[in-house]
Amino acid sequence: MNRTLPWLWASLVALVFLYAVVRAVLGISLQSNILALLPQTERDVTVQRIQDGIAKSFSRRVVFLIGHANPTKARIASRSFSFVLKQSGAISSLTTQIDPDAQRKIGAALFPYRAGLLSNADRTLLAENEGEKLVTRARATMYGPGGFASGTLFANDPFLLLPAYLLALPVPQSRLNLEDGALMVRDRGISYVLVSAELSEDAYTISFQERFDSLVKSAWTKAITEVPGTTMLRAGAIFYAHDGAREATAEISSIGLISIIGTLALLLFVFRSVRPLLLGFIAIAIGILFAFAGTLAIFGQIHVVALLLGVSLIGISVDYSLQYFCEYFDPDAKNPLDRLRLVLPGVAIGLSLTLVGYLTLLFAPFPGLRQVAIFSVIGLIGSVGTVCLWFPVLDMQSAPKLSGKLVDLAAKHWLLWESPALRYARSGIVGLCVLLAAIGACMLRADDDVRHLQSLSPELKHQEAEIRRLTGSMGGTEFLLIRGTSEQALLETEEKLIGRLSFARQQHVLDDFQAVSQFVPSVARQRENRSLVRENLIKPYLASYMSELGYAGRVDGAMTERFLTPKDLPLIGPLSLLSLLNATSGSHPAHVVLLDGVKQPGRLRTLTEQVPGVRFVDLTSDWSNLFGTYRRYALLLLVVSAGLMYPIHAWRYGWRDGAMVMVPSLSAATLAPLIGATVGIEFTFFNAMALVLVLSIGVDYSIFSRETSGVRKPVTMLAIALAALSTILSFGLLALSRVFAVHAFGMTMLIGIVLAFLLAPIAGGTTRSRAAP
Repeated sequence: MNRTLPWLWASLVALVFLYAVVRAVLGISLQSNILALLPQTERDVTVQRIQDGIAKSFSRRVVFLIGHANPTKARIASRSFSFVLKQSGAISSLTTQIDPDAQRKIGAALFPYRAGLLSNADRTLLAENEGEKLVTRARATMYGPGGFASGTLFANDPFLLLPAYLLALPVPQSRLNLEDGALMVRDRGISYVLVSAELSEDAYTISFQERFDSLVKSAWTKAITEVPGTTMLRAGAIFYAHDGAREATAEISSIGLISIIGTLALLLFVFRSVRPLLLGFIAIAIGILFAFAGTLAIFGQIHVVALLLGVSLIGISVDYSLQYFCEYFDPDAKNPLDRLRLVLPGVAIGLSLTLVGYLTLLFAPFPGLRQVAIFSVIGLIGSVGTVCLWFPVLDMQSAPKLSGKLVDLAAKHWLLWESPALRYARSGIVGLCVLLAAIGACMLRADDDVRHLQSLSPELKHQEAEIRRLTGSMGGTEFLLIRGTSEQALLETEEKLIGRLSFARQQHVLDDFQAVSQFVPSVARQRENRSLVRENLIKPYLASYMSELGYAGRVDGAMTERFLTPKDLPLIGPLSLLSLLNATSGSHPAHVVLLDGVKQPGRLRTLTEQVPGVRFVDLTSDWSNLFGTYRRYALLLLVVSAGLMYPIHAWRYGWRDGAMVMVPSLSAATLAPLIGATVGIEFTFFNAMALVLVLSIGVDYSIFSRETSGVRKPVTMLAIALAALSTILSFGLLALSRVFAVHAFGMTMLIGIVLAFLLAPIAGGTTRSRAAP
């Protein structure tokens, strides 16, 4: 063998290792946001940007409720807890109390525009020419208990329309009360103080998650040290993300460790020598090194789910080592070059077909699966390169003396499919598979619910539910997107929409909503309001009202040419919501109407989308529908993958025999979801994508079966059996994962690989001729 190639390979391995070390020193970015695995849900850039903005805004919010039986001690503990958070730099803003001047500041900002600001109730009364009721209300306010008759107040707002407008602002309902400067709620003998914060960094960056987790623990330790008996509830995307990342990391470690130990133990048990163990470990290690470094170089970061699935590469990369090692059992393979020569055709064709299967994943729109594809393709190339270029050099000793019992056992699998005496057993196996598939076809159910994508901590979910119950806040993923040619057009559209939303609220279609126009009327509406006030209130009632009160001064009607716009308002108190509701970007005006407690999304969609420029957006439903679309898309990828593989089969074995070689892997991919359905496994996008890999891995077993002949058949089948066991040790173990996507992937792989191994000898044929290597 040319000695230059192994040295060149060694140089490449060294460069890749050096790159990986440098990246590790500089810091490796691991992504834990499970939704980052999803494709962009929209071709509409504006909608996608708004969705991303809302998701980012909510992901950076964290809420704590610090509780104690004594209200004073609860406030002390909350101040202690908040102090640590403020000093950390991990928080960009923190709220523990209402700005006592917020109402005054809002009133001052609205005051110059007061003539055009009317509550819906006041506007309705004036439109119906019932201004007398407003006069009566103003009179009662001025002279009633606690009245605050004032010449200044009367001169600027004689009918007290601005206070009525302020009271009608759509402040979200809350059970929280302001007590000694803190927002508090009492429940079951415990007084809770609200601590709300916004994170300064991305909640889905693992390094920041670790830092923030330590910070919260430190703040909590300080609080309970100062005030024993304090309790805490917490909610926020960062807590779910950190819990999920920690769980995924633990699974990567445990599944990867079990896979490596199991695979190496399998090698040691079968070959009874340290040499295959060490060589197998080298091939696996170099494959993972190449995969890790290559993925970092291409994507700049690695998603933990992609890493979890990619680590299972161990079970595939060892397949090619096993083909080499099992030649120890072949008396004709007297030296390393003979062993490589005998297995190289099968390894080369098997690798090319497996790579076709993995590369098909690149057509999937899911970024996470693209990472899996790149990770696996580069890793497999690294492992096979090591087998072909290093094994003949490193494996210079003679083959170890091995027992033939395992080979004899493997031969029985060939016998099952070739012996005429066992035709009834073969028919029974095929019949059982068909029967289970028929039953499964009746039970098969698709599940595209995006909420099943991530297993959420029950404890965190309970705390979040308690916070919502205690504060009265609502959660949801629905909103309305309003688009128009200008900001004023948006406000006018919202004003048309609000009537429909109010009707929907009365019909219990939803609980509540918040829109910019509830805070800031359109200029057209403000003009109408001024006209209503002037014609239906000031002209008919002001003079008599002034006379009745004995007021002889001048009244300022504030009928200026200026009109209130969103930019005139301070983003404090209830007005802080405006920053989230304004989704305008550059020359693309857009507003968002937030919806709370949507109970009938279909009916609400019908009601709202009749207004031009309005679109109902339900993120959960949209993502779930997208999963359904791409589940079907994944099945198409399976067909494409098979179509790309077939020409290689036909080139090697002929059109007819090439089709026969594909029968076992195609049968495994077809039967796996149907048989899985009989034990309650639902069919998801991730099950569908696993079928692509079942096809690409299973085809290796068929190729190895087809490339062997005569006395080498039992040796080859032993290698296939060991390959299947190692794949089950890696991919099959993913079925134990608590991460829904990974579990679904693993279950399908487990069933599919077992079927691919069971049916592999069908591809081997008997004594039919085949193309020469």
